[in-house]
Amino acid sequence: MEYKVNNLLYASGSDMLGTLRCVITLNEPVNKQVLENALKKAAVRFPYFSVKLVKRDEEYRMVTNDLPFVISPNGQTVTLGTEESNYHLFAFAIDGCRLYVDTSHFITDGYGKTPFMLAILYFYLVELHPDETFDPQMIEYFENAASDAEEDDAPYPDELLPEESVGNNERPEKVFMLQDQINGYEYMDQWTSFVYLIKQKDLMAYVSGLDGSPVTFIASMLYWTITECHPENRLPIVCGVQHQFRNALGKPFSHLCHVNIAPIIFHYDFDAIEVEKLNTMARGQLMIVSDDSNDVLTINEHIRNDRMIRNMDLSQKQEYMQKAIRKGIGTNTFEISYTGRVPWGGMDKYVKNLIPYLDLTLSGGISIEIFSVGDSFGVNIMQRNGDTKYVDRFSCLLDEMEVHYTAEAPEHFKLCGIKLPD
Repeated sequence: MEYKVNNLLYASGSDMLGTLRCVITLNEPVNKQVLENALKKAAVRFPYFSVKLVKRDEEYRMVTNDLPFVISPNGQTVTLGTEESNYHLFAFAIDGCRLYVDTSHFITDGYGKTPFMLAILYFYLVELHPDETFDPQMIEYFENAASDAEEDDAPYPDELLPEESVGNNERPEKVFMLQDQINGYEYMDQWTSFVYLIKQKDLMAYVSGLDGSPVTFIASMLYWTITECHPENRLPIVCGVQHQFRNALGKPFSHLCHVNIAPIIFHYDFDAIEVEKLNTMARGQLMIVSDDSNDVLTINEHIRNDRMIRNMDLSQKQEYMQKAIRKGIGTNTFEISYTGRVPWGGMDKYVKNLIPYLDLTLSGGISIEIFSVGDSFGVNIMQRNGDTKYVDRFSCLLDEMEVHYTAEAPEHFKLCGIKLPD
């Protein structure tokens, strides 16, 4: 079987890895043999993820890869698309109770890879705990073959969609940037993760009364945090919210990367407005910016890029797509991603935590991942250094608002690379 690649892939290279890492912490040490068995079954259920890249004249394609997925010891990373990963675009590692899942953001996004990760956990836990009862609908989904809608490898339509923008989704010309967050892979040894666990009932009780959401709550909190750490600032602070446009695209089950950045703009004259009102205002702004009609503008931009590179050679495609991606990255003060409530189907009783890590060169000054496990929301604040001034103020705000949380120890994280075929 052969699949078309998403043109975003042509932007990857040594200066733009675009990789994702998810760390799943189980209640017991990971059994490597059982994990290998689970990966074999998951590869059959999700054939579009068991692939390798090949060169076809002046383009890349993905073809079926029958080699087993690699499982590395001690949580170590490997280079995707090379012999180290058996040429797969997914790689796995284990370390005690931790299972690491690495992939390229140019292949899929958090929403697209979540069913794959859940399937791996399902096949793993079924073998280890054969008497356990899981959600029947989830079991049916994982035990059946992939649907045509899942396997569809056409990222975008051939023709432009009718455009009708409902709101302004342009960022201000100048925004406040966090100069203390140094960009570049040469500083990756300083990248630090700060994780907060908040009970879902506590957070939802707080935001639901404000017509808010976990995303707009954290956005308002980070705005307030940055404002108090930089009282001299008078430029707008922009939060870029990673938002999927699958519905506007007409491909709700697509596994490919379909992520848009919807900006929430906090102007300096909001200084006197309390966090509760900022949460509500951010919610309204996000709903307007992430409307399907605005999403169509992004889809059409992808279609134009597809047409533009069609007759280019490989080097020209890479140069063009790197410029296209760079137009939209690093232009926000901070960014937030929220995949949504994960349908664990009863498997979460075996999972202590799940922490997603993002490639910081593809985002604003600070990146935040919001995730859910069991009855908790996790908030992972990722920085390019270990300076705690922002998370210290964030913690104080949670205390002042009486939102109970557990803070985990700061942790350095590293991401794998990817190599395209010669």
